[in-house]
Amino acid sequence: MLIVADGRQHKPAAPVPSFARSLVIAIQNRRVFIKQRPKGMPVIDDFGVEDEAIEDIPPGHVVAKVDTLSMDAWIRTTLNEEGMHRTGDIGSTIRALGVGQIIESNSDKLAVGDWVYGPMAAQTHALLTDSAATRIMPEDGIPPGAFAGPLGITTGLTAWVGLVSVGEVQKDDVVVVSGAAGAVGSVVVQLAKQRGAFVIGIAGGPDKCTYLTDTLGADIAIDYKNSDVGEALAKAAPDGLDIFFDNVGGEILDHALGNLAQSGARVVICGAISQYQNLGDVRGPKLYLRLAERNASMRGFVVSHYAAHYPQAIAEISNLLRSGKLVLPEHVVEGIDQFPEALFMLFNGKHLGNLVVRP
Repeated sequence: MLIVADGRQHKPAAPVPSFARSLVIAIQNRRVFIKQRPKGMPVIDDFGVEDEAIEDIPPGHVVAKVDTLSMDAWIRTTLNEEGMHRTGDIGSTIRALGVGQIIESNSDKLAVGDWVYGPMAAQTHALLTDSAATRIMPEDGIPPGAFAGPLGITTGLTAWVGLVSVGEVQKDDVVVVSGAAGAVGSVVVQLAKQRGAFVIGIAGGPDKCTYLTDTLGADIAIDYKNSDVGEALAKAAPDGLDIFFDNVGGEILDHALGNLAQSGARVVICGAISQYQNLGDVRGPKLYLRLAERNASMRGFVVSHYAAHYPQAIAEISNLLRSGKLVLPEHVVEGIDQFPEALFMLFNGKHLGNLVVRP
């Protein structure tokens, strides 16, 4: 028997013979799709919204009612003709990861009532293969939405892998985080503090800087909109920084390279949100020679390459969540029709913490 979040017991769905026909059913789905390729910053006319019916469920598939969608910077790259991630076709539902609960199943692996994480996309109901949907087990202190946030692959697990597996954070390291008030950055700041690091967060505006120090516990916050980041880093870390966790790229990456410790610094490239609007003309760092001069390293990573590390990451983050030592405020946008507006919000910086859409 499977115990799901509402406390009820459910028998696993009966095995489906290979010759079984699809389940015939009608579920109304509302989706947001790519209407045209954006030219620079996306505008509302680049997106369409429509209703459709899910009329059958093939063997090995389930339908999940989408609960929470994680708004991640990589989504923007799927709108381009060519990009860092697989391009979405014109007319296709915009890709997004999230959490949902199964309402119909034609699978012997997943049952009605199961909570799952996976490629839900920008829609109210997702038809998924059972191999694409990962069953999750919400519990007290860890609600389903946490799996699209602090326990999500593109948020909490990305933060943990980048800081621990790639950055190899150590006690007393000076850790600098760009985009520190966003979802990944917020988790990196707190994980680094829990592991005994001195943490400097970079964000835009006084409200975000207050959030970094007062809510997340960063030692110092630097407002890139109202200060010289290079000078501020030199003052905050006179002996240089040991780890730079980069979510932004561009000029801020150069400021970090100019303030590396004299030996052994690690630059972790998680993302470069400042460059996603024009992937055909990405601007790289000018000060990359500092890596050689100061015996430093710079590594990019894709979190899925570190799947073997997920159990350790989930255990640590879950314990911190239960004890209240890690928080990730949610900025919730209600309604699937508002998905494009949430995407705009992600890039104009008008949110704190984890930006999500609740269809």
